[in-house]
Amino acid sequence: MSDQRPNAGPSALLQLLTDPGRAGELTLADWDTLIRLARRARLLGVLAHRIQSRPGHLPAIPDCVRGHLDSATIYSAHRVHLLRMELAALARVLPTEVRVAVLKGGAYVIQDLETARGRLPNDVDLLVSRDDLRRSETALLAAGWEAEAVDDYADRYYREWSHEIPPMRFPGHPMEVDLHHTISPVTGRLKPDRALLFGDLQAVAGQRFLVLHPLDQILHAVIHLFQDSELVDNLRDLVDIDSLLRSYLQSADDWLALTRRAGRHGVERPLWYALHYCRKWLATPVPDGLPLRPPPIAMVWLMDWLYPCCTLPRLADRPPPVARRIAVHLGLARYQWLRMPPGMLLRHLGHKSVQALRWRPAAQHRAE
Repeated sequence: MSDQRPNAGPSALLQLLTDPGRAGELTLADWDTLIRLARRARLLGVLAHRIQSRPGHLPAIPDCVRGHLDSATIYSAHRVHLLRMELAALARVLPTEVRVAVLKGGAYVIQDLETARGRLPNDVDLLVSRDDLRRSETALLAAGWEAEAVDDYADRYYREWSHEIPPMRFPGHPMEVDLHHTISPVTGRLKPDRALLFGDLQAVAGQRFLVLHPLDQILHAVIHLFQDSELVDNLRDLVDIDSLLRSYLQSADDWLALTRRAGRHGVERPLWYALHYCRKWLATPVPDGLPLRPPPIAMVWLMDWLYPCCTLPRLADRPPPVARRIAVHLGLARYQWLRMPPGMLLRHLGHKSVQALRWRPAAQHRAE
């Protein structure tokens, strides 16, 4: 794996996430840039937790900077509280006989993982079997949750081709609920083993909800970032993967188990990319010689340009460079290509193009 490092601004953020003890080396000008980058990457709370958990480093941090860190910690705690309230409300209305797993941030919170410290939960992701999907949706609708308004095409896209139904929200609740029946789009190029996924769901003491097997939690985060995203502004997802790897993998046998599990789910390539960037950017202690075949060298070169351009945060008050704009479009194209087979993708793009043409004259008319 390459030792290439990201650009100077984001590099400082990555180094501080990896080694919070370096906080005392920063000037106020450094902090000004760093705080804005961390906030844009939704990592300021994580950074604050990592610095504050080492009290010996706090005296070297200016008071004005500590205020930002304290605020980020409080806001993270507020978001976690909202998530717990939403989970409690969901637990009351979902059928008791349905096995429901919490995914991603919600799972990290109910397991009290280090990964949850300082994190900003954005929504609640739940997983039920395909057979229980309709019953779970009906229970939520009957209890007052409302589905996001979508047109007929989008509704069909969600229900037949995606891995989730349209998002739902209870009026007045700040958090959206995404109800999944698997962890990757059903039309995508990867087909995780659902039987393995559901067969190894884990109970959490004192919780109504289940969670994925620890190795599946890692692989779900990997799939979400490198298979089911546009790669844009997703540094937080890589930080999650790094934290999960450090929490769950303690021996050489654990690392081998992860690679074997990735093989059973057919997600070896996304895992290779995740380990590649975790080691390169976050100094994750990834062992050498893991049985993962690297992508073709041309693809590695392309990703080593594309991924930093798309993912590393930038200051919002500066226009994006041309390379960033090109990379964002390529990241979107890659996302769509991995999500749908060619014929379906052409039909999908055709439908979206027609929609855009229909909307534009109407928007222009309203503006006039």
